[in-house]
Amino acid sequence: MTEAAEAGPSRTPPPRRKVYPTEAFVDGRGDVLAVRVFADEDTDLPGITRLCDEELSEPYNVYTFRYFLEDWPHLTFFVFPSPADPEPIATIICKLDMHRERTMRGYIGMLSVDKAWRRRSIARKLVELAISKMEAVGADEIVLETEFDNGPSLALYEALGFICEKRLHRFYSNGKDAFRLVRPLARHPLLRTAALRERQDAERRSMLENEKEENGSGDAVPPEIALVLAGPPASPPTAAHADAMARLASLTIESMPIRPPPSYIM
Repeated sequence: MTEAAEAGPSRTPPPRRKVYPTEAFVDGRGDVLAVRVFADEDTDLPGITRLCDEELSEPYNVYTFRYFLEDWPHLTFFVFPSPADPEPIATIICKLDMHRERTMRGYIGMLSVDKAWRRRSIARKLVELAISKMEAVGADEIVLETEFDNGPSLALYEALGFICEKRLHRFYSNGKDAFRLVRPLARHPLLRTAALRERQDAERRSMLENEKEENGSGDAVPPEIALVLAGPPASPPTAAHADAMARLASLTIESMPIRPPPSYIM
């Protein structure tokens, strides 16, 4: 009998599962769950595949997931029942890049919540988390697509401030149409322009109010001129009207310089 046989079966312990740091994630019922960012493909890709295959109508292959995870791993998040639980119950997968050389566009590619964990505001809080992270790294707007007849999804995004940009015909592989939804953020050029115009209008209104206060009644026209501009009285001119005419006649009015006529009419 060999020494290995005498020693009996190997007692090498299985490799310990990696534990990654998480943060508290409070759902709509007040339960404290755990959330963390994408760690690595070996750890998280199986969970992404399971959640998307089971909960989403659109089929995605591993190359689609890798497209997001390779360049934007910091914009993929998972929710777990507890920090020690290895199986995620929800995920959101996003990216951020320049759109038409004008705006930094954040894009929500996939959002999936396990059926057993729905109606707890997990989807809403995941979207809010993703938006805040993308805004922190320079996003001007957030865009996504959802099925045109998905009432709960449309209600969620409308409550989060998204508006419908366009309808995409036969967008999904099952032939369904989609709505493209967009939410401009504070950095968006259009919002910055609107805010600037509002500020300028407020400054103009303030200036006019100040002028009215300085001029008493708010009429910047001298009273003698205002009286003349009102036109001749129906009855013979009064002393006040005649006095106003005399003052107006005494005003020195500088005339505009006369420009010579163009040569082609000489």
